Order: sequence, then structure tokens, then C-alpha cells
Amino acid sequence: MQIYLFINGEQVGPYSAEQIQGMLASGAVTPETMAWYEGLPEWTPVVQVVQVVQVVQVVQPAAGVGGPGDIVIEGGPPQLADGGGGEVVLSVQHQAEYSRGQLLLRTFLGVFYLILPHAVCLMFLGFAVNVCSLIAWFAILFTGSYPAGIYNFVVSVHQWSMRWMARVGNLMDGYPAFGMGNKGDGVSLEIARPATSSRLHCVLRIFAGIYVGVPHGICLFFRQIAGYVLLVVAGFAVLFTGKYPKGMHDFQVGNIRWGLRVMAYITMLTDRYPPFSGKP
Repeated sequence: MQIYLFINGEQVGPYSAEQIQGMLASGAVTPETMAWYEGLPEWTPVVQVVQVVQVVQVVQPAAGVGGPGDIVIEGGPPQLADGGGGEVVLSVQHQAEYSRGQLLLRTFLGVFYLILPHAVCLMFLGFAVNVCSLIAWFAILFTGSYPAGIYNFVVSVHQWSMRWMARVGNLMDGYPAFGMGNKGDGVSLEIARPATSSRLHCVLRIFAGIYVGVPHGICLFFRQIAGYVLLVVAGFAVLFTGKYPKGMHDFQVGNIRWGLRVMAYITMLTDRYPPFSGKP
């Protein structure tokens, strides 16, 4: 079975099921990456595709019947809505058990071993991202397209940032890996590059502080206050029970996701106006 992937706004592949499994294990692709094979009616998260393939490989030899790979849909893979471009997909794994020791370590010594080393690296990368965003603004204005290389660089920096923020906010245990891009460690951010970007939206970004920053800023201000309260409550929950309440975890991830969508629009990674929601 030949499987295609949709990465950074482009179709790549095909790959075998074994190759896909290896890419998932190494973190080269995330469970949320969209995938398709002949016979599949629509693009589907790759982790679901791999599960289907595993079932087919077990059942098909015994049953002696054709699997999904034997069905051919003429015309190639279906088109994702809007090419899949610009959609912000963030997932942070909710662990069944959390370490009390790691929680205490992050609380009392985290500024030295967790916050400072990553913050210094991300600060310099942040300067580069600002320069890239300026270049991209002019590129979109004159060409109607966000340069692919710059786009991938900016997204990969944000992927590192999200991996780091998840640990700083106690949403996951473990130490975040240094380096850009997703690392397959339970935190995944995907923003597919749109095939084209709107020149009109590009110009409107000049006033984004008014029509995006003000309404979303007010909502996020109050959500962040609630988030700080829940950070303390969840900390005590982990300390005494070893578990992070799922509803609190979802709310905190929603705060980050909402802010990411606002950032993605303001920095022209997407032309989709950010929804007033932190839901996936």
C-alpha cells in the first residue's frame, strides 16, 4: 500500500506503511499529519491510516479478500479544504500519570535548567523570525505567496517554543529537546503553508492590532487569569494525586492554541481570522 502525506501545504510520497511507522517513531511526522492512499475517500490523520493498515495486514491474508489498497479512485487524492493551508493544529498529550518529583524540580529549579537555556536560544531565533516576517510581508504583497523556506523556518521555531512551553506550564513531564521542529515527544504543532496568500489580508495586517489584537487580547487576558489560577490548582492536584485533571489540561492547551491562532494570523502564516475559541 502506497501512502501519501500532506506536509507544509504540499503532497509528498508515496511511502510504504513500514516507512510511515518509522517516521512516526522518529518524530519526522506527527500523528496529526494528514495522509491518503488509493481507496480512502478523504485525507485522514496518519495515525488512523496506520491503524487501518495494521488491521488489513492481519485480516486480509486470512480472509483472502482485497483491502483498501486494491480499490482505485480515479483522479488522485481529494483536495483538502483550502488546501489545508493555514490551519493551526496543536496537540499536547495528557499523561495518565505525572511525576511529583519533576513537578517540584520545575517549580524550584526550573528557571535555571529549563527556562533560561531555552529562552536564550528562542530569543535569538525570535529576532530571526521577526526579520523573516518582514521579508514575507513584502513577498506576499508582490507575489501573493509566502516563501516556502521562510515559512517552514518560522513554523519550526514555533514548534520548539510549544514543546518548551508545555513543560514550563507543567502540561507534560520530561525535558524538552533542543532544536527546531517537532520531536515526537507528545507535543505537536502543524501549520500547513497555504498555496497562496491574500495581498488584501497582507495590507490589513497593518491594522491587526485593532481588529485582532483588541478583541482577542481582551478575551485572552481573562482566560490567562483563569489559567494562572488553574496552574496552581493543577499543581497541587499533581502533587497529591499524581494526576493532572483532564478538563484543566484541555483549558490550558486551549489558551495556548487560541494565542497561536492569533499569532499565526498576525504574522501572515494564515489568512484565517482566528476563532474566539481554544478548541481543536
